[in-house]
Parts: sequence; structure tokens; C-alpha cells
Amino acid sequence: MKNITFKGFFKKTGIGLVLLFMLLALWLVYFFVKNEAPILNGDVIYSQLYKENLDLDIYTPTKRVYEKSPVVLYIHGGAWIGGLKESINNNRFNAAINQLREKGYTVISPNYSVAINGKGAFPDCIIDINQAIKWTAENADSLKLDLDNFGIFGESAGAHIAMMNAFPTKLSFDSTFYSIKFNYVVDVYGPNDLKGIYRSKLADSLGNIVATLPEYFRDDFDIAKRIFGFDPKADSIKADSVMRLYSPYRYLTKHSPPILMIHGDADQVVPITQSLSLKKLLDSLKVENEIHVLEKVNHGFIDAQQAQMDSTQTWIVDFILSKYKAVEK
Repeated sequence: MKNITFKGFFKKTGIGLVLLFMLLALWLVYFFVKNEAPILNGDVIYSQLYKENLDLDIYTPTKRVYEKSPVVLYIHGGAWIGGLKESINNNRFNAAINQLREKGYTVISPNYSVAINGKGAFPDCIIDINQAIKWTAENADSLKLDLDNFGIFGESAGAHIAMMNAFPTKLSFDSTFYSIKFNYVVDVYGPNDLKGIYRSKLADSLGNIVATLPEYFRDDFDIAKRIFGFDPKADSIKADSVMRLYSPYRYLTKHSPPILMIHGDADQVVPITQSLSLKKLLDSLKVENEIHVLEKVNHGFIDAQQAQMDSTQTWIVDFILSKYKAVEK
């Protein structure tokens, strides 16, 4: 029987890891090329530090249409516990992002704080994006950005954060909250009433599953506890206060910007009732809004047909372009 030395073992393992890394790199290149990822088109200004330990990427226009470029701030999803700014290239909105850049738009994708190590998601994720907005405004001249044509676009948890920044003029949790007038909000299956997320059939089912796990595993899989930063069942009064404070619908007024909502009617994570209820409230306030419901589509556009995905790109681009305000000379 042949003896394998530690040196030989590590040598073989090292070669295997290098090959695995190369295969992963090739797959990523193939994925981005096949799906026409925005990162491969035009110029991208990477990793601009807007706050300590947090940065953003700037996808510049692929065609210079305006002297100053309209701006779309894109906020990734991830259930407030994960996600990266690079997910803008994950193919759900690639066509829309590419078309907007061809129309002369700049798209900015920031990272933000997520719940980690017993520290809840709120309000840090909201304040971080607010700081990214402020950074964008402060650097608008050097980047040739048009702040009179500034919109915000979020997916899932990112849509929640987008609404929390676009609806209020000032929030009680941060007196330094930077306020700017957005032309529009694009809300893709975003939660606007946190009670409707935490107190749902899915949340109850997940909670029951977590309760059956060994105690030393529970905290890792207890998403609600991670998001809140404490056990919401052990302190329901505090949990209700958090959910109320960070529910965007509470900050709507008749002066809120126009909003586009896109949601699947089979969404098991953020129920379609979230967007339907929001529409009723927007209508009552006479705030311009548009909603598109995708039949038999789950969260993250799971089960979506190609025709539905194509329509989604069109809805986003057409809505954003329709909100452009010509600069007065």
C-alpha cells in the first residue's frame, strides 16, 4: 500500500483547489457573457468608498445622451442578512440595466450593512443607503450626474430600503437623515409592512422547523432573530415597535414619488397582498402608481416564463424613461 505524505497530500489538494478555482472562474465568465451582464458593458467605476467599510459601483452610460446623466440607485436584495452590490449582474434585470445605460443613464449599486453577529439589520441598512444617496449628491458635479432626475430601484429587502429612503422626509431614528426628491421608486416584490412578513404562514412554518433543530443550531437558522437582533417572540412589544417604525407604508404622503410595483402572485416570501395593499393606499393618497402582477411566479422570479421576464424589463425601462424631467435652460 502506497503511503501518502503530508507534503504530497497538500500538493495534490492545492492542485485540486487551483483547478476548482479555474473552473469556477470560467463558469462565471460564461454566465456573465451569456446573460449580457452590465459589468461587461461600457465603463464601470468600482469600489468607491462612500462610508467606512462600505463602497459602491458606478455603471456609467454606454452612450452619452445627456450633458448630465440621469441616475438610478439600485439596491440589492438578500433578506437583510446577505447580498452584494455585484448581484446587479445576476440576470434578473440585466436587460433593463443595459437599456437604461444605452439611454444615457448612470446606474449606481451600493453595498450596505446586513444583520450579523447578534446585531439587527435596522436601522443600519437604511442609514447606509441614505449615506450612499448623500455621497452621490455630493459627487454629482464631478461625475456629471443630474440630481433633478434621480430615481431609486430595489429588489425584495432592497425595495424595502429604497422605500424607507424615498417616502419619508425625516425619520425619528436618525436626525441627520439626508433628504432628496426622487423622481420615482421601482419596487420589485418589496415588503412595505413588516408585520405582514414576520407574521405570515411561511414565517410560522420556518419558525416551527427551526424549533425542531438542536439548540446550538437554532440561532444560525432563526432568520427572524437575526434580522431583529433579538428574539421577537420573547419581546413582542419591542418587535411590534421595530416593525412599525421600519414599515415604509407609514411614511407615505400625497407628495410621495410615483412608484412602480412588480410582484408574483405565488410569492411565498413577500405575499402579493403587500403590493396590493400598498396600491390601495397610494390610490387613496392620489399618488401616481403602476402595478404588474406576474401569474404563478414566486419570489425572485422563480417559475417566471421568458415572456414574463421580457415584460418585466420593458415595464422597468418604460416607467423610468417616462419620469425623465427635461432640464430647463
